[in-house]
Amino acid sequence: PMWFFPIAIATGNTVVLKPSEKDPTASLWIAKLWAEAGLPAGVFNVLQGDKTAVDELLTNPKVKSVSFVGSTPIAQYVYATGTAA
Repeated sequence: PMWFFPIAIATGNTVVLKPSEKDPTASLWIAKLWAEAGLPAGVFNVLQGDKTAVDELLTNPKVKSVSFVGSTPIAQYVYATGTAA
């Protein structure tokens, strides 16, 4: 879903990327590149964690939009949890 980062940022939004807890390396590298490019702190964020972090993102009223890439069963969980509020 990397194509939406610049669109979200250009339209005045912040981004919270929650990578797989098994391999967050690429996400941290991308965050470092954004910082080196001069993006202000807090605009592009990497949140590491497991299902607890996912649930907080999906149920937090401050989160207005979610994008997901992954398996169908997890996508169904993301949809059901994120739209339950």
